[in-house]
Amino acid sequence: MNRDKKIALFLAPFLLIGGYAATDQYLDSRQEPTELFQLETSGDCRPFDGDCILQSGDVQVNVTDSGGLTTVNSSFPADSVSLSLVYRDGREVIYGLDRLDNPQYWQKETAIREAIAASQAADRLRIVVQIEGGHFLGEFSPMLPVQ
Repeated sequence: MNRDKKIALFLAPFLLIGGYAATDQYLDSRQEPTELFQLETSGDCRPFDGDCILQSGDVQVNVTDSGGLTTVNSSFPADSVSLSLVYRDGREVIYGLDRLDNPQYWQKETAIREAIAASQAADRLRIVVQIEGGHFLGEFSPMLPVQ
């Protein structure tokens, strides 16, 4: 075997791996842009009474708050869920919810009940649910709990 063939056989695996990596980066750069979908409430949204459903097409998201523990469950497994509390003075507090054993269920301790129901310092909630590359966005004013 001559010198040129030895060099070619030595370089071939490196060129193969480099070509694979370059192709992967090229395909990632051509990825589709993120799709945005609007979540709409179906009727009154009462998260403190366990009745707050938002919907966009086949995707349904239920938001509840019981004893300071805010829970979100969706009809499809979610990659991430964020909920933000919007105060009347313009401040916004964002809560990244933690996934439970099932990716359809997310929860976190929040101050939503205190800010909306007790002190009425806040009046809106915003939610962002990421499902398979699509972002589902919703904003709503929760109804106060029935006393």
